[in-house]
Order: sequence, then structure tokens, then C-alpha cells
Amino acid sequence: METIELADGGILLYEHAFIPPEIADRYLASLRNECVWEQKPALFGHMQPRLTASYGEAGIVYRYSGLDNVARPWTDTMLEIKNRIESVHGKYNYCLLNRYRDGADSMGWHADDEPEMGNVIGSLSLGATRKFRIRHNESKQTMSFPAGHGTLILMAGTMQQFWKHHIPKTAVKVDERINLTFRHIQTNP
Repeated sequence: METIELADGGILLYEHAFIPPEIADRYLASLRNECVWEQKPALFGHMQPRLTASYGEAGIVYRYSGLDNVARPWTDTMLEIKNRIESVHGKYNYCLLNRYRDGADSMGWHADDEPEMGNVIGSLSLGATRKFRIRHNESKQTMSFPAGHGTLILMAGTMQQFWKHHIPKTAVKVDERINLTFRHIQTNP
């Protein structure tokens, strides 16, 4: 696994082929069929340009952009993936899944810096390869990584405080992609 030390204490761990293709194929088919997918509202009355699903431990709610994402119980497939990622780094109690149906589906520049979230996010890509881009908040330094079928990206350190990331639209014809972002959400005692 490649470790990339970023400015201001950010750390990005990158493994292009973390999950072997035959296992990644099984995960993609399972998640496509088993998960409850929704298209949620975004700003200014538009809909988010992707589908989402929320899974995790009982009682976990992830709030962002004015939306509550209530975790459904883990599926067997998700627990298997979670265990694989935790064997590398982190402990997670929640996963937000994003389903990009084609190149028109995207995720804008953002940081996962909500106060209740830990500083490690495990991101697994399944399906079509898309560009995962990061940009430093002040210097505007930008880096790009191919997020392909079975790619694992771990974002850690101070990355969410000093860097933003996104998945841009593409005019190139691409097939579906599902991205799982595992997090640890702090709960009130």
C-alpha cells in the first residue's frame, strides 16, 4: 500500500488493486442488488447526482448537507468488506455508499470534516474507474488518483481539515461505480 504524506499533516494511503477482480465482481453485484438506494435532495431544489445508501451499527445517523442518513443494519457483504478494510487501518461503525450510474453522476468538492466523525475514512471503489481528485484548501495543489475496481483509498491525519476531494463528471462513456466510504461516527453517551 502506497503512503502519500500530504501538506499540513494529511495522509493518503492508496492501493490500486486491494480487492482481487473476482471478489470485487461479487461485491459489486451483491451491493447493487442488496442495498436500498435513494436519490436525495441537494441544494437549491436539485437532486444529488448519484444514488446513496447508509449502513452501520444500530442508532448511527450521519448528518451532512442538512440531511440525516440513518444507518440500516450491515449486510453480510458489507461486514466482509468492513473487516478487510479494518485489517489495514481504522475501526468503522458506519458506511455511506455512493452509486455512480454513469459519467454524469458525480460528487462535488467537499471535506468529510463533521465534528462527530473520526479522522480516518476508508474508501473502496467497485466497478468503473473514475478519477478521485484532492485539492489543498490554501495552496490549491491538486492530485488525481484512478479509483478502479477494487481500489482502496484511506484518508487520515489532518486531510479532512486541509484538503477537499471529489469525483468529477466525465464525458467519457463509463459503466456503473459503487463507492463505499467507511467512517467512525461518534455517538452521544
